[in-house]
Formats: sequence, C-alpha cells, structure tokens
Amino acid sequence: MLNDKITTRFDIEKITPVPIIGEVGHSFADKALVASKTNRSMVAEQFRIIRSNLKYVLHGKEKAVILATSSFSGEGKSFICTNVASVLALAGKKTVVLEFDIRKPKLISGLGLTKGQGITNFLVGKTADPSELIQEVPDQPNLYVMGCGPVPPNPSELLLDPQMDKLFTWLKEHFDMIVIDTAPIGMVSDAMTLGKYADATLYIVRQGYTFKKQVALIDEFYRDEKLPKISVIINDVKVKPGYGYYGYGRYGYGYGHGYGSYYEEETPPHGLIDRLLDFIDIRKLFGRKKKGKS
Repeated sequence: MLNDKITTRFDIEKITPVPIIGEVGHSFADKALVASKTNRSMVAEQFRIIRSNLKYVLHGKEKAVILATSSFSGEGKSFICTNVASVLALAGKKTVVLEFDIRKPKLISGLGLTKGQGITNFLVGKTADPSELIQEVPDQPNLYVMGCGPVPPNPSELLLDPQMDKLFTWLKEHFDMIVIDTAPIGMVSDAMTLGKYADATLYIVRQGYTFKKQVALIDEFYRDEKLPKISVIINDVKVKPGYGYYGYGRYGYGYGHGYGSYYEEETPPHGLIDRLLDFIDIRKLFGRKKKGKS
C-alpha cells in the first residue's frame, strides 16, 4: 500500500491501455552496447524481442523515425536507445541514433566515442553538411550516431529552428531507421517538439524507480495523441529469489549498476524497507536448519 513506484506491468495496465512492447533486464557488461552480433545473453535477446514487436507498431514500414523519452532522468533511456538501434542495424537496416538529449547528453560517452561537432553545430549554421557530424560505431555494421555537439544556452528554442526540417530531410534520405534519444518529457518539452518528425514513440519506465502517478502522464499523451504511436518499455525488470515474474523464473534481471548507469548518481538510495525485504527473502531462500533435520 505504501509503494508508490512501478513494480510490475500490471501497475501500468491498471492506469493506461498503452501497449507494453518489451521488458529489459540487468546488464552486467561494462559497456553500453550489449545487443551485438555475437552476444546471445538474456538482455540482448530481450532487445531482439522489442525489435520484433516494433514491426507491429510501425505496421511494417521499411523506413521509420523512432522517438524515445521518459518521465525523468535515470530511467535508462539512452541505454535503451543504443541497443534498440543496434538490433535494428543487425537486421540490415542502416540506422542512426541522434543524441537529442541536449541538456544532459550521455549517448556518445556511453559508446566511448569522441565528442566533437554535432547537432547543435548544424542548427546554428556552423556546419552546412550533416555528413560531417556522423560517426560510425566501431565493429557494428550499419550503426551510426550523431552527437549533440556543444550544449547551448537555449535548447528548447534551438529545436524550433527551420534547420531542423533540413536535418531530418537529409537523414531520411540517407538512413533506413532513425532513433531519437530526447530529453525526459516529464521535465522539458523537447520530446513534444521532436514528435512531429517521429513515426512511433518508446516511453521508458523503470521498475522500482518510476512513480505510478507518472503513468497517468503517459496515458494523457496517449489519449490526447500528443506523441505518435506510444508504446512502453519497462526497464530494470528483476525478481527476488524464489519468485517468478512473467515466466522469467529465477533469472536476476535489472539495470543500473553495471554499465547501468549513465545515471548511477541519481539512483534512489536502498531504503530501510528494501533492506528488510531483502533480509526476509534471504532467510526464505536459505532458511535455518532445524535440530534433528538435515
């Protein structure tokens, strides 16, 4: 009764009919990109499932623009964007990820690429050719990224610049799939500004982190059609020992403490109630041997 955070997908389904197209668990890798050609881990396969479900959302479109946002910082949006783009590239789609979270860019650093000129340089007219801003992700065929560039003092106004139309026209001519990593929509309006260029929206929520009341915000955007074709991805899905979660049995899913965090410093502290529950679960799992019994 006291828990005001998302715990299961039922917490979302009780509030909104927005479809849930995937659940992503914990990555113990020390890098952002886990969905690679040779990686068959559970998390990598979960991103492949999301790729399959996206086909139904996009109604089989061969070329599309996908917008990713969340309620606030720390829900793993950049991690999701990176790996969704990767599995699209693995399917033979020439894919580019746009670092449009201009206020707090994480994508380029997460991939270990060099920061330099980017989207903001093009929007202010310092670069005329968008191709100069594209970086190829090493050892990942068909996967490219466009960094945000220097952080401007007026990000919201910059996104309204007429150069935006030219940028997306060029991108659609040169790429099959475009993934936009934008700022959290619960904090700023950037995602709504960029929504007019998108064919679908991925709304990221994080188990044990996103507040239930913020799901009402998702429902508002869905019913008022403020964002195109909204779908939810649940990040940080994990189970306690001995319990099942939608057929995942005893696999320990989660996100945020290995590669996890882009936003590690913003992870909520492990509270007293959580520590007590962990203690109780440990006792249930291992138990105490009773006298006279093995």
